[in-house]
Amino acid sequence: MTLSDEEKIQKAEAIYYRRNGMNFREKEPKEKKHPIRNFLIITIVILALIGYQNKEYIQSQEFKEQIKTFLNTKIDINKIFTLKEEQIEDEVKVAKKEAILEKVPEYNEIIWPYNGTITSEFGQRTSEDSRVTSNHTGIDIAGNIGDNIVSAINGKVVLVSEEGYLGKHIKIENEKYATVYAHCSEISVSEGQEVTQNEIIGKVGNTGNSTGAHLHFEVISQGEYIDPLSILEKQVANEN
Repeated sequence: MTLSDEEKIQKAEAIYYRRNGMNFREKEPKEKKHPIRNFLIITIVILALIGYQNKEYIQSQEFKEQIKTFLNTKIDINKIFTLKEEQIEDEVKVAKKEAILEKVPEYNEIIWPYNGTITSEFGQRTSEDSRVTSNHTGIDIAGNIGDNIVSAINGKVVLVSEEGYLGKHIKIENEKYATVYAHCSEISVSEGQEVTQNEIIGKVGNTGNSTGAHLHFEVISQGEYIDPLSILEKQVANEN
């Protein structure tokens, strides 16, 4: 009779144990642990205890079908932990985003192009000087010739001109607003140039139909002139 390798090993171990005065006991295979099976057993016991007070329900076909469905359900423990980790990561990302947003100041769509005294506001006005139009389409900010003017918006320079009553003037547009800067003494940008908010675009002057050194500033939205102060003063109020 030919012995298998495993039987030969067991026989050799038996001889060794007898020679050393010990009883030989064949090694029993270690019982494998089944965490999912144990989890299912515990769950079934809990369900049974919960339903003990209603024996009719436990004996019903409905209960048996529910147990059968539960036992046939595949539970992927690794997937459960993976989903939990993903949920934690998402929560961390949201928290970081909220923290960043709290530190970022509110973006101002339009800023002051020049810091000076407003000498004429938007709208209807009266004057004996023929150079002063009755319907003022912007605001006048008095200043000194040569002072820097900055772009009130991010946008593209669509017009640089010296013609007409506005004298040397610039028009800058973006998807929401168009802004005009008039009566400049110098212009430091050119048509087609992209400019950023607060970038120097020219200098205060007294060119064109002007009664003194100042910046005439206009804001146009959807083809309509609007009062620049309606935006600028609102921003000041929000900042305070």
